[in-house]
Amino acid sequence: MEHTLSKVKNLEKFIKKHGDDPFIAHTISKMLAYKIKKYDEEIKRLEKELKRFERNYNKQSTLFFNEFKAGKLGDDMDFVEWSSLYQMRNRLL
Repeated sequence: MEHTLSKVKNLEKFIKKHGDDPFIAHTISKMLAYKIKKYDEEIKRLEKELKRFERNYNKQSTLFFNEFKAGKLGDDMDFVEWSSLYQMRNRLL
């Protein structure tokens, strides 16, 4: 990540020194759009998996996670997986 941040800082210096560049602006917009699309696809995949657990246990993921985090549900493998999926989805959001 530090390597990427270094490049972004160099790009910032370049733009400050030489002015805005339409090619760079367009490229950055395309890269961001691509990453957002990939995140959206991953969020949809995770939400599909979360819905499966919600149907199986007849419980919303938020309620499940609060109970799981409080230690009220035990450490069944399904619960560990459900918790992981929930946290991954929330990080992406």
